[in-house]
Amino acid sequence: MTHILAAVLGVVLLFMILRSMIRIALMNCHSQDFFAELTGRAVYTAAALKLRGNRDAKATHRVLLWFFPVYILSLIVVYFLGAMTAFAFLYWGTRAVGTWHQAFISSGSGLNTLGFATPSTIAGQWLSIPEGALGLGLVVFLFTFIPGYQTVIRAREDKTSWLYVRVGAPPTGVRFLEWCQLAGSATDMRDVWEAWEDWFRTLGDTHSVLPMLTMSPSVQSGQSWVLAAAAVLDAAVLTASSIEGRDAETAKVCVQTGARAFLAIADALGRIRPPVDEEKHRPSRKQRDALRDRLSSAGIPLKAASDREAQWKEFLLLRDQYEEALLFVASRTFAPIDEIKVLCRTAPARFQTIAGD
Repeated sequence: MTHILAAVLGVVLLFMILRSMIRIALMNCHSQDFFAELTGRAVYTAAALKLRGNRDAKATHRVLLWFFPVYILSLIVVYFLGAMTAFAFLYWGTRAVGTWHQAFISSGSGLNTLGFATPSTIAGQWLSIPEGALGLGLVVFLFTFIPGYQTVIRAREDKTSWLYVRVGAPPTGVRFLEWCQLAGSATDMRDVWEAWEDWFRTLGDTHSVLPMLTMSPSVQSGQSWVLAAAAVLDAAVLTASSIEGRDAETAKVCVQTGARAFLAIADALGRIRPPVDEEKHRPSRKQRDALRDRLSSAGIPLKAASDREAQWKEFLLLRDQYEEALLFVASRTFAPIDEIKVLCRTAPARFQTIAGD
């Protein structure tokens, strides 16, 4: 009876391992997988302990560069140990070997595809064949699946660097619009908003199914994709609510797409939706008016001052769509959240472009 129970446990554990690998490698469902969530939480806890109380941006960047590689390698180790244990139960449960020590040695031998301790029994030899195939699958997972993640991160960081090069650090919505004015595109930014809409859509699709991607920082120290997203969303809100032009609707669609992306990412990161104090992080009307004055000083045409009350309400309505989720993602990914909370930042005496169009 004990042998039968061990064999059943081995089959169940092996099924869980295979289901997890299929979910992650073929279905991109990391946030719904037990092994992925457990591994991610363990790695995240280790990173949080390492960064506890550390406000240094360079030190944070160095730690976060290791986060995703450690997560993937840890997940592969979990798979290896889980599969090795499952087959050890099967070896012992089918009486292919006589002791637990032999069961684990035979399992490790088969999973490594070395075959130095393959059992001489028929049951053991048949079990070693699928175990070796699973071992090869883990190698394929390591060397062919990781580059796909790197491509996703590279695409995200291309747009992030694009923004930082043009508006400097930290990026803000008003600086983005000032640069667009200097580049001659502030009155018709439909192409700009559509490009960033595509970026937000891809961001939501990739980072919500694999939340650990959110922890991967830019290769360039001092850059943050979360800050870049906040700057673009703030710029789109200002465009839709305050700027006179033909691209207000396109800017609104960009805001809606970005809001959906961050809501999906925040939920994947474990956001619980408690009652939110809407006034806690909401910018004041005085701050918004100061931004309008900056835009006007830059030569950007604004909507009529007589309609400011409606503009203010639209500004708050649009910003409320993404602010809570954005702040949650920033806090979970160790982004400089204080820079996101403050909408109206002190501008330099003279705005300087860092690069051309």
